[in-house]
Amino acid sequence: MSDPFVLTVSQPIDLPSTLASGQCFRWRLASDDVWTGVIGGDMVRLWATPEGIGVASAPTPPAELAESLASYLRLDDDLPVIQARIAVDPHVRDGIEHYPGLRLLRQDPWETLAGFILSATSNIARISRTVELLATSFGEPIDLDSERRHAFPRPEALAEAGEQRLRQLGCGFRAPYLARAGAAVADGALRLDALRGAPYADVLAELTALHGVADKIADCTMLFSLDRMEAFPADRWVRRVVVDRYGLPPNITYDGVRQWARERFGADAGYANQYLFWHIRQETRAQRSGSV
Repeated sequence: MSDPFVLTVSQPIDLPSTLASGQCFRWRLASDDVWTGVIGGDMVRLWATPEGIGVASAPTPPAELAESLASYLRLDDDLPVIQARIAVDPHVRDGIEHYPGLRLLRQDPWETLAGFILSATSNIARISRTVELLATSFGEPIDLDSERRHAFPRPEALAEAGEQRLRQLGCGFRAPYLARAGAAVADGALRLDALRGAPYADVLAELTALHGVADKIADCTMLFSLDRMEAFPADRWVRRVVVDRYGLPPNITYDGVRQWARERFGADAGYANQYLFWHIRQETRAQRSGSV
């Protein structure tokens, strides 16, 4: 392993709320507040320092990862300015006050799409286990010190694995959707990188043309990997917020929620969504555990 590197950060960032808030599925909390994950073909360890973020990695030396890591963490977002725009909403402001360093991520589009295909009727812990099992089964190994992880499988690997094998690995009814998505990306029918920066409606149409990819999975993919910051994924937690706290009708359609969010938050809807989502998730978890 190369010597650790400190990525200087002038913007607010909180690693726990950013890495554990359901945007991604490869990060694990190790000892001493160190987070270990996989970004592309590198195993990466991150920890907070007074100057920013400590980084250890392999096989790429950490200093050489600085630019790509800054992009992954969206350090180009002026978070205080974004927060000031959306904090006029009292419920979003409450989320910001609890998690002021929560940032959105800019991830690999294929891994993000695959992860959220697996998210259908599932939860973060189960998705993470399945993603890790897929990586262990089909991804390239990566070693950092005595720890081994695996890169996320290339799309052709999951396409070739096929539905039956993916079902054996815990993908369940999502297995055919994942295999077909892998085939579409592998053969060039779906060019994910080319969708970054494309109009929202065009990206939505491309993604929802895949079997098993409805609007929520598409919105997650757009928000967490394709720079469509107006995307507003409306899962059951977000729907609960908009019904209980904003008074929207319980039978409101997904598109109705999307239009409401666009009118209320504009191009910052994705950030508003993440603060609302994570705050209610943590609030509900505290209530169930009896903590305050």
